[in-house]
Amino acid sequence: MQQILLIIHTLVCIGIIGLVLLQHGKGADMGVAFGSSSAKSFFGSKGSSSFLVKTTTILAILFFSTCLSLGYLMNHGVEKPIITKQTTKN
Repeated sequence: MQQILLIIHTLVCIGIIGLVLLQHGKGADMGVAFGSSSAKSFFGSKGSSSFLVKTTTILAILFFSTCLSLGYLMNHGVEKPIITKQTTKN
């Protein structure tokens, strides 16, 4: 279970990194003002902000849920070591 959750967590992390790199900042519209009018044509005339923001939100929710799940499994899913058990010799 932990391995599957760790793989999902890694894929979500890579997805978040990719989506954040695809989004443009607030200062990116300055290039459009100086002649680069095809900056938003890939995702349509309205731009890519709503699609990318929604997808990033979904991946962020998945990221936090996998973080909490992995933390819970790491804390409660492992038995205590044998060394900590007290043994008495008679």
